[in-house]
Amino acid sequence: MSDFFHSFNAVRGIQAGRPCYIAMCPMRIIPKIFVFDEEEVPAELRAQRKLNKGRIPEMTNYLI
Repeated sequence: MSDFFHSFNAVRGIQAGRPCYIAMCPMRIIPKIFVFDEEEVPAELRAQRKLNKGRIPEMTNYLI
């Protein structure tokens, strides 16, 4: 087992009679957690849409 790990606070709740969990982490950690080898993932799964810059204020309000 690796000595390297991240620890996040989480909340457990019940939704529709079933347990659900919510965890938050700093955005700077996301690229470290979701690392993948680009050669193993097909290009069509890696493709990103172009950013619609007109929607940035709306996305910012959603994220904050």
